[in-house]
Amino acid sequence: MQAFRVIVVGGGHAGVEAAWAAANLLTSRGCGPGSVALVTLDPSKIGEMSCNPAIGGLAKGQLVREVDALGGLMGLATDATGINFKVLNQSKGPASQGPRAQCDKHAYARAVRTLIHARPEITIIAGSVERLIVEQGVCQGCDIALAGGGTQQLRAGALVLTTGTFMRGLMHTGETKREGGRFGEGAAIGISHALRELGFELGRLKTGTPPRLRRDSISWHALEPQWGDEQPHAFSDLTACASWIGSQTSTEPSAATALRHAAAFAPSLLRFPVLTQVDCRLTSTTPIAHDTIRANLHRAPMFSGQIEGAGPRYCPSIEDKVVRFAERSTHGVFLEPESHESDWVYCNGISTSLPSDVQDAIVRNMPGCEHAEILRYGYAVEYDMVRPHQILATGQTRLVPGLFLAGQINGTSGYEEAAAQGLIAGLNAALSVQSEPEVIFGRDEAYLGVLMDDLVTKTPVEPYRMFTSRAEHRLLLRSDNAPERLTPRAIALGLLRGTLLGELRLAAWQRRSEQRAALGALIDTARVPTAQGDEPLEKLLRGQAFDVADLAREAQRAQPHANFDPSVLRLLHAERRYAAYIIRQQNEVKRQAAQEHRTLPATADYLTMPHLRTEARQALHRFRPRTFGQAARLEGITPADITLLSVLVGRS
Repeated sequence: MQAFRVIVVGGGHAGVEAAWAAANLLTSRGCGPGSVALVTLDPSKIGEMSCNPAIGGLAKGQLVREVDALGGLMGLATDATGINFKVLNQSKGPASQGPRAQCDKHAYARAVRTLIHARPEITIIAGSVERLIVEQGVCQGCDIALAGGGTQQLRAGALVLTTGTFMRGLMHTGETKREGGRFGEGAAIGISHALRELGFELGRLKTGTPPRLRRDSISWHALEPQWGDEQPHAFSDLTACASWIGSQTSTEPSAATALRHAAAFAPSLLRFPVLTQVDCRLTSTTPIAHDTIRANLHRAPMFSGQIEGAGPRYCPSIEDKVVRFAERSTHGVFLEPESHESDWVYCNGISTSLPSDVQDAIVRNMPGCEHAEILRYGYAVEYDMVRPHQILATGQTRLVPGLFLAGQINGTSGYEEAAAQGLIAGLNAALSVQSEPEVIFGRDEAYLGVLMDDLVTKTPVEPYRMFTSRAEHRLLLRSDNAPERLTPRAIALGLLRGTLLGELRLAAWQRRSEQRAALGALIDTARVPTAQGDEPLEKLLRGQAFDVADLAREAQRAQPHANFDPSVLRLLHAERRYAAYIIRQQNEVKRQAAQEHRTLPATADYLTMPHLRTEARQALHRFRPRTFGQAARLEGITPADITLLSVLVGRS
């Protein structure tokens, strides 16, 4: 038997962020090496990008920025291994934009493993969970089957499950199916049985991945190129001020040594971007391919009944697209190089589980791919998940205290959603073993809060994906202001204390705050010569024609030696241009705050409450909302129900 403070099960994007956050919190509380156990089927697969080799996107990029602002590792690993950076929706306002980076998938996984292995607080154990140890109703650890044979018991005050697609994972290609949660890897069988025995309600979902092609077999230069931004935007604040960190430490031997050690954790601290940038290419499916798909739908697991679970509506398979959008004769396909270390190309847009011969026909009918060699066929993965109405917004399960869930086990889709949940669950697991208050993020504070609130107030019938449209306060939740919203929380929690990267991040935050104040003062006082005479810079900023480049030019003219960071320029540009709308949203949040945070009694018996509609009673009983705000967002609850509930609770 081995004892830890926190056990994390799973080495995917949720698992590594959970272990990292728990280690950060426990280190700041004086806990030493071996505080956190990371249990994974195959340690060599930690941080693997099993599907799309990209991080970020619309709303997803905001999640990554928020994870970084709280001391997470996804942004650092992305900056260190990105090979095509692009801000999406640049024609729209900053609330609708999202940073995205295509990564070198092999380098990304190595960067994550390097970060995890560098933490003495984290002990990596190869094995699979066979049984959860629950004593007196509280999770106390687990029994694992070791990869090398034998079993071992692990004990801890909290356990975080991040099993991804491995719980009773079943992979499908046409009529062929085999056990596994990812190509070449097995499934986790015992944990599903263990959760059912504890009384958890499980569901079944499906995800998929497209075929991979050999680049040399594609007529690459005949296709339309898709380049990244000329000036990439970093995900991590450490990367954004790397040159400043270097200049500050270069004259101090001890600090310079520290920086070199930090560079071993995250090469992006030395320069950005680290890797050579690549171009993608654009092609499309064809009417002939669509006809072939329709003729073979009876062989598609999603349509033949072979797959039970629901697939992602917003990332559908090509066979699903052809059926749902029958009026379209083509669908765009982005050909994305996966790595500098291989010639594999990811076909973004044709996720499929059709038989291999049908996939051959689809690919070779795409322009530029007439002679393409398929290195790996696409496949679907069907897996078990826990219905998320059974968790709290902290990730802790309602049924078993001390047991936390994060990632696809909660019915979500995507690396970024998994990482965000992992950070929240790992942080709260560590807080719980320290007997400290839980941390919950509000919908007005972070996309992290929107994500967790959506999970605990709605039962997903398909894998959940984050969108900017899900956030009613998205003008407050921009990617550019993630540090202003969340780094003070990280500092207050102690997440930046006791580690080298944490101290560097704190220095970066202090420098960013100073620059923000200095630039704000400059905007308030500077005047700009125009055809109409000298005009206040603050007034010009509110005009649509005055962009970030104009602000940078005027800041340089007013203070030639200030050297304002581009991320600070973007932040102040957005804050000043949308100031009136931001104030309006902030006032709206204040008006809603009383109802949003008013708590409901934990022991309320909703089924016996008089006058409430049956649908309302059942929804309240099923989800057990903690606040009136959560109750108002439940499926089947009307404003009239909330008014009546307020009266009934007030009487009790």
